[in-house]
Amino acid sequence: MAPASEMRGVGAGLDLSLTIARLARLRGDMMTEIAIDATSPGAHKPIRIVTDSLAWLPAEVVRQYDVTVVPLHVSFGDEQFTETVDITNEEFYRRLRTGSVQPTTSQPSPGEFLDAYRRISSTAGAVISIHASAKLSGTYGSAQVAAGMARSEFPGVRYEVFDTKVIAPAQGMVVVAATEAAARGESVEAVLELIAALAPRTNAMVSVETLEYLIRGGRLGRVAGFIGGMLNVRPILSLADGNLTARERVRTRPRALDRLVELMAEDVPSGRLGHLGLMHAEAPEVRDELRRRVLARFEVEREFSVEIGPVLGTHAGPGAFGVTYHPAD
Repeated sequence: MAPASEMRGVGAGLDLSLTIARLARLRGDMMTEIAIDATSPGAHKPIRIVTDSLAWLPAEVVRQYDVTVVPLHVSFGDEQFTETVDITNEEFYRRLRTGSVQPTTSQPSPGEFLDAYRRISSTAGAVISIHASAKLSGTYGSAQVAAGMARSEFPGVRYEVFDTKVIAPAQGMVVVAATEAAARGESVEAVLELIAALAPRTNAMVSVETLEYLIRGGRLGRVAGFIGGMLNVRPILSLADGNLTARERVRTRPRALDRLVELMAEDVPSGRLGHLGLMHAEAPEVRDELRRRVLARFEVEREFSVEIGPVLGTHAGPGAFGVTYHPAD
């Protein structure tokens, strides 16, 4: 039998070995936690949503969901303005009607988008930037360039830029759906899947008072079917794969109102709309009449109403009105 002194030595060695083993396990657990945290940058930070002013989101929606809106520009000769910032719709349409200089429009620069991304990236786990059709505006391209620069500056933030292939409140509806999903705590992948599923289901139609402004703005060439001596018609324009197309020709405003609702019924035979976006350019009374007709025929889950501003107004012109919508689930 071993002496007592040897027995005490064996016990002490065993206690020390157990202590070292426990410390090793504890250190391993701590390192595992650190590794998990290090491989998930921004995991506990929110998703921030960015869009452009072509979405024409209602101000209350922007405030409620803290959406970052990067505005486009309009110029009268050497005077440049930023819509929603330093020119009102009223002032713009006054100049458009009475001025001798045709306005021109321009998208935000990559630098303007980068500034917007910088302002929110310190508190963001991901930034999802949702934009008007790249076939109608260069805004999406500017956002892509800026996102590439932001990724270098903020490697812990994920940046995703999405071309909705729509515009106006149709684009706005996609933005609202994304902000609501992000507010519910959905993952980046889930929000992107929602955007990808909803955007192709949205549509926009607009009836313009005259083709004059489309011609002035150089957009008539993009509208198939309206050339030559067709200036005495009131066209109904729609979107197809991100492009502006001519869907119908009518000659009067009342007929345009009728056909807008009829065409909506063709697109949504269920009679149930996930959203209704009403838009007009200095034509609130026509907007109201259109709303009355749509609500008499459709069930509507969500409704927006906006007066389109300088950039869209440059090409649509005063008196234009229209709708955006998608089928309810």
